[in-house]
Amino acid sequence: MRPGGREQADSRPLPTEPHMSKYFFDVYDGAKIVIDDTGIACKSLLDVGDQAVTVLPDIAREELPDGPNRVFRVKVRHEEGHFVFRASLALASAWLVDHPDGSVPPGEKRAVAALRRTREQLRTIRRELAEDGFSEQMQEIDSLVGVAQLEAERLLKREVSKGVSR
Repeated sequence: MRPGGREQADSRPLPTEPHMSKYFFDVYDGAKIVIDDTGIACKSLLDVGDQAVTVLPDIAREELPDGPNRVFRVKVRHEEGHFVFRASLALASAWLVDHPDGSVPPGEKRAVAALRRTREQLRTIRRELAEDGFSEQMQEIDSLVGVAQLEAERLLKREVSKGVSR
């Protein structure tokens, strides 16, 4: 007999479906966090990863008008509450010339924009190391990232103050 009391006509038990766990996909779009309180059932961890990666380009397309440099993240929680997967998508755009067609490009000076992007990318690396539980094992890398982040901050302040004093 199959759970629920049903039997096949030839009296062999019906195959049981594998248990599908529920997963919650929390989204961070660079400005706000949206906590998933609905979740979806996934057949496997591969399915979980595919779902998380698939949603990122859609989120990026929806948020594009809010700026050219963003990091979009999805963190996936198992129904028991622990995180099992993280995916991120970095969108970075920049002018490669100071005066295309003789006009000044919109936005910040190239040096300031590059330093801001670098600062954000370094913050992301450090946050992801910590979230993945590698802070202790990767202290040397984290130290290097920290030094690079401080240097980017210093150069950014210098560039911004040069622009203000002109």
